[in-house]
Amino acid sequence: MKNKKIIIGALGGITVIITLLFLLIINKNNNNNILSNNDIKLDPNTFAIMLETDVDTGEYEQSTSSRWPSSGYIYNENLSYCENGSTLTWNEETNAINLSTGIADKCYLYFDVILPPDVTINTNNIDNSYSFSTSASLSCTGATAEYNQKYQRIEISQINRYTSCNLTYEQPSSTTYLNNYIIGLSGTTQGTGQVVNENGYRYEGKDPNNYIWFNNELWRIIGVFDEATHEVSGQNLVKIIRANSIGGLAWHKSNTNDWKASSLMNLLNGAYYNSQNGTGGEYCYGYSTTTPGNCDYTESGINDTYRPMIENVTWHLGGYSSTSATTEAFYGYERGTTVSSGRPTTATGYIGLMYPSDYGYSVLSSSCARTTNLGDYDTATCAGQSWLYGQGYEWTITPYSSGSVNVFFLSYSGNLNNDIAVRGYSVRPVLYLDSSVYVIDGNGSISDPYIIAD
Repeated sequence: MKNKKIIIGALGGITVIITLLFLLIINKNNNNNILSNNDIKLDPNTFAIMLETDVDTGEYEQSTSSRWPSSGYIYNENLSYCENGSTLTWNEETNAINLSTGIADKCYLYFDVILPPDVTINTNNIDNSYSFSTSASLSCTGATAEYNQKYQRIEISQINRYTSCNLTYEQPSSTTYLNNYIIGLSGTTQGTGQVVNENGYRYEGKDPNNYIWFNNELWRIIGVFDEATHEVSGQNLVKIIRANSIGGLAWHKSNTNDWKASSLMNLLNGAYYNSQNGTGGEYCYGYSTTTPGNCDYTESGINDTYRPMIENVTWHLGGYSSTSATTEAFYGYERGTTVSSGRPTTATGYIGLMYPSDYGYSVLSSSCARTTNLGDYDTATCAGQSWLYGQGYEWTITPYSSGSVNVFFLSYSGNLNNDIAVRGYSVRPVLYLDSSVYVIDGNGSISDPYIIAD
């Protein structure tokens, strides 16, 4: 890759900001006065504000303003002086000029023109085997800088006028695949939770360390699942859910519980997956067809860097006729064939929603007994100890089988319930990562989430 020269815009931190506490008073006593630029105008008979005519000209003209410039200039301590020997001192900590005087005096305050610094970025050790998710190190001369692995960006501060940086992409000595890494955590404590092997290697507990940086935002890992769940032959895939809702959306504007034809399925696998604006389209509805939702995903949808990491999988659409069933029972029903007449039992796609069983398994069995029905999860020991709880009314992907219009959702109190598909409930996208995704950095905590590459 050729060297890139980046011209960074004017930085607010370079601007001289000085706070005036009071007007200069000249008398026979020695006075220490702090000069500012905000509260009152400076007397032109006492102060001359000298501005450089252009960058590095060394030529100055007296300003006609009674205040010095708030941006584009920097105070020149070497040139600034007073005719009768009063002392001008620049205070870096308070961003103020201190004037020490004992006699009547006139002072000249000089300000130099500044331009944005010139930064050269040299990229090393990069070829087609590297991606922008690849781990990298950064060193700069004349600046304080670091490489932000989350956003794959260079962050530079304390810049001198000319700064040169070397960005070196690093080929890992070994690859730690995310799916194998999580499986290896089985039985271990993770934050205030554990990784437990229950119909998949799942994160369970109040707040386990299952945070992952995906799509330049926080998501959370539900677990690792074999082909029985997603039907990708021979693969263990990591299943993740967005940490926060993308808003309240109708499950299906036509009020039927057919996920394959639903407006939400088409919205998530269309505008959201492709980072497009779906607002006003045929699938964007907050409630029924009367209240359009805000579905502009040009910024918040899946971006180009992360889209190739998503696996196209089978989503199971088996249902049940009641919430009076345990987590394990629901896991079986979801993969069964009990559906309302004419409804499909599977669908393929990139984006889906959680299953009721995902929620049921999100607490440790020592906290919420596995004999508890999901309809009774509204307790401190079940919902109150679930990392998936807390988004209000939230849709699942699973239809209610005794009828053609109802779908299971999580209530704000934490129990499983069902309602008509046109309701505008909270939506958190769920997806499976490709098995080639590996870990670059992080420990899974909210402050240090897993950073991944593919």
